[in-house]
Amino acid sequence: MRDLNIQAGRSTPGITYIPEENVLTISGSSLPENVHAFYKPVIEWIDEFSLSPILEPPMRIILKIQYYNSGTIRFLAEMLKMISRLHEKGLDLSVDWYYEADDDIIREAGEELSEILDMQFNMINY
Repeated sequence: MRDLNIQAGRSTPGITYIPEENVLTISGSSLPENVHAFYKPVIEWIDEFSLSPILEPPMRIILKIQYYNSGTIRFLAEMLKMISRLHEKGLDLSVDWYYEADDDIIREAGEELSEILDMQFNMINY
C-alpha cells in the first residue's frame, strides 16, 4: 500500500500513513472551508487500501484533532465507517483518540464517534 502524506496547514490537519508500520495519523486543527475537497484524497486512498491484501502488523489509527468543524466530524465518521468494514473482513485495527485533559468537547466527540460506529477507541488524555 502506498504512503499518504498531506502537510498540515493553518486550518487543515496533517495526514500521514506509514506502510511499514501500518499507521494512519491525522493531527492538528481541521477547519477546511471545503471539507469534501480537502479529504477527497483520503477517501480515495481508503478505497485503494480496501483493494489491497490485509496488511500486517495490525492497523493503528491515531487521531489528534485539536479543533474541528461539523464537516470534519462527518468525514471522520465516514472514514472510520469505511475502515470498520475492512475490520469486518479481517483487518485488525485500533483507534487512538487523543484529547487534552481539560477539553471535554474533543473527548466527548471521540466517545460519541466510538459509540455511533460501535468501535472501541483508546481514549488517551495528554
